[in-house]
Amino acid sequence: MAGRPAGLFVGLTTLDTIYLVRHPPGPDEKIVADDLVVAAGGPATGAAVAFAHLGGRATLVSAVGSGPLAAAARADLAALGIRHHDLRPGEQVLPVSAIMVNAAGERAVVSAHGALPGAAPGAADATRALLTGADVVLVDGHQPDVAVGVLAARRARPTTATAAPASVARTASTSPAGTASPAGWPPVVLDGGSWKPGTERLLPHVDVALCGSAFRPPGVGGDPDEVLRYLLAHGPSFAAVTRGPGPVRWATAQAGGEVRPPAVHAVDTLGAGDVFHGAFAWSIAGSPELTTDALVDALGAASRVAARSVTSFGTRSWLTRGEAPRCG
Repeated sequence: MAGRPAGLFVGLTTLDTIYLVRHPPGPDEKIVADDLVVAAGGPATGAAVAFAHLGGRATLVSAVGSGPLAAAARADLAALGIRHHDLRPGEQVLPVSAIMVNAAGERAVVSAHGALPGAAPGAADATRALLTGADVVLVDGHQPDVAVGVLAARRARPTTATAAPASVARTASTSPAGTASPAGWPPVVLDGGSWKPGTERLLPHVDVALCGSAFRPPGVGGDPDEVLRYLLAHGPSFAAVTRGPGPVRWATAQAGGEVRPPAVHAVDTLGAGDVFHGAFAWSIAGSPELTTDALVDALGAASRVAARSVTSFGTRSWLTRGEAPRCG
């Protein structure tokens, strides 16, 4: 990598209308919002926004299509310096989400992306070329056919990983742990907000799985350690489970531990996980080697950026609050 790191993000884009309300409306009730944000959203999109804000060159692969709503989403991405590759050009396919957030940070969400369109003929093939030059790839599971097509081209090779830093609470031995990072190709990060159809096809191509507390593989309960064991047995060599403001639990085949996010007053947690994943991708894109030390440090750096993002309303105001981008 020379200069600014480059990231490739494959997954979902929505147009989010985010309302700050004192309370959600009841039946037949009309209310006036105290504030409104309209912005492109979705897991891969939010991660690309954070990556670009921190100084990276982000390329987003998603279905945005045509029409006035798509134009608004595309303009937002362009304003943030994000290059976009459209999987459904010329079609009206963009999902829209309506989100209400109250003063306590609680939210209600209505979204219309239950049945996402796949890639148009030729769009997936064109996506493969974007892998060249990328320092990191993030997939969110919403375009599994495209993601698998891109990632299947990678050639596997082993690298080594060292033990976790002494500052991280360890619960296992610190002997070297192997990580998977194909020679000459970027590491792949899975944003596992939830288990989706096709996730099982993605996991063999994933190096690092970052999953939320709602991620439930088939036949696996809610115990984070059980989820981590499943992930490590199905492809990733480093896995972590986030739990909101609680500790991030991580594991490799030989070691495990926790990273504690900073305590902040949360105003709005919408998109915090996306910011976390984008900041993590930015951190490892600049690492010369995928060691356990580097990956655990990236969890801590990403937690600090995500914590900063929840201290203001909406998914964009944290970008312009006057604090210089920092992830380290």
